[in-house]
Amino acid sequence: MAHLGADVAAFVDGQLSEPAIREAMTHLQSCDGCAKAVRQQRLLKSRMSTVATPEPPPALLASLSGLATAPPLRESWWARMRRSVPFRAGVVLASASAAVVIAAYAVGGSDERLGDEIAPPFDSYAANFFGATAVPAGNIIGESELNELDGSGWPCHETLAGDLRRVSGSLTDDRVVALSYSNGSTKLNLFEQTGSLDRDSIRDFEPAVLGRSQVWVRQGEPMLVTWDDDGVVYTIVTDADRERVEQAVADLPRGSYSDGPTDRVRDGLDRMTAWVDAA
Repeated sequence: MAHLGADVAAFVDGQLSEPAIREAMTHLQSCDGCAKAVRQQRLLKSRMSTVATPEPPPALLASLSGLATAPPLRESWWARMRRSVPFRAGVVLASASAAVVIAAYAVGGSDERLGDEIAPPFDSYAANFFGATAVPAGNIIGESELNELDGSGWPCHETLAGDLRRVSGSLTDDRVVALSYSNGSTKLNLFEQTGSLDRDSIRDFEPAVLGRSQVWVRQGEPMLVTWDDDGVVYTIVTDADRERVEQAVADLPRGSYSDGPTDRVRDGLDRMTAWVDAA
């Protein structure tokens, strides 16, 4: 017959059938391996029979007896989720995002005004608008120089409001960049100078929001629009309609205006991005 194998324990315990037992005994006479396995099994059974049954500790019995009346508490899904890796990573990401938003909100709400206060000569700008010269006389700025100024962050765009093309540019004796735009039927003059807008100089202007910028407007022929942003005062003098003026303002740096927290955060992010780019 084949080796006893898994039937060793059954043979020792007398659980095999009589034919199987007789066959196993015949096999054991010629198989030292199976005979050794049977001896080890009998020795193990003998030792186990002499070992006393261990008594469970009283504390264990007490805890087991209370299972029927006090079932184990199940951990809540919220507690399990808080220990998960994705949740912890999300908390870290949310904390970092919140810090950026708070910083952007603070920066966007900054009312710091850069440079000396400037009172642009609005009446002179309006009078010269219909004069022989498009902008006050000064040192003519060539096209290449205007493009360089525009590329370095000093707005001298080739076009404004879609189809108003830059006609000329000059630097006045008062160190003001004066630009003239036209599409053949509509004209717009743009003046840019360093400093912050003197509020006393715009008492006859009305506050307004154009192109998402806080500006001050003086109605009439021509219309005047002025505001400041990051140390530069901008003044538009034009005979264009209000919609086109709003488009022109939207093409230029924004005035410090926000509809609410969302716009304030957006303005702060824009400023922070500009600082990073500059660095």
